[in-house]
Amino acid sequence: MARFKPPREFKELLQEVDRNFREVQKKYPREVRCRKGCTDCCWAPFDLSLVEALYLGGAFRTLPRRERREVERRLQKYEKDWETKVPKPVTPFVLSTIKLRCPFLNDKGLCLVYEFRPITCRIYGLPLEIEGEAYVCPKSGFEPGKTYPTVLFSEVVKRLSEISEKILSGGGNIRVSLVGAIRGQFPGAYLLSDTF
Repeated sequence: MARFKPPREFKELLQEVDRNFREVQKKYPREVRCRKGCTDCCWAPFDLSLVEALYLGGAFRTLPRRERREVERRLQKYEKDWETKVPKPVTPFVLSTIKLRCPFLNDKGLCLVYEFRPITCRIYGLPLEIEGEAYVCPKSGFEPGKTYPTVLFSEVVKRLSEISEKILSGGGNIRVSLVGAIRGQFPGAYLLSDTF
């Protein structure tokens, strides 16, 4: 089975997002309150682009067996909660209003795949525009009515879609649940292997 190698454009996008986050955090330290141990973003359900699902799925497969079992145990609860708590149709704004514990969040409050976390996790502490609505982390210090640098979520999704389309024809239209990414059950999952 071929080993998935993240495209250069995806790595560049991750670096750009991380760099932008650090710049906003430096400029607005009282407002961006993301710190080690804060897990609010780890309770925000999300879906993934194809490239992110492959990246995260590959990272999951590199975890030690014990940690993979812990993730799978938490994934069962996550899946039940997803079915009962997330209204359909699933949209980014709908997802931003639901709280579900990410299966990668361990009992010490740490992300087991932090280096490989999706873009949603990387931008969570910044002001976002999702489907024309403003959204901020409830733990942040951003004040209503003031102007701040804002992530246009639709632009991020568009770029992820373009990268995914280069990986697999039609891949730009694929959205993958966290459950599917961990279990390797999504269109294009055959690009994963046991090694990463």
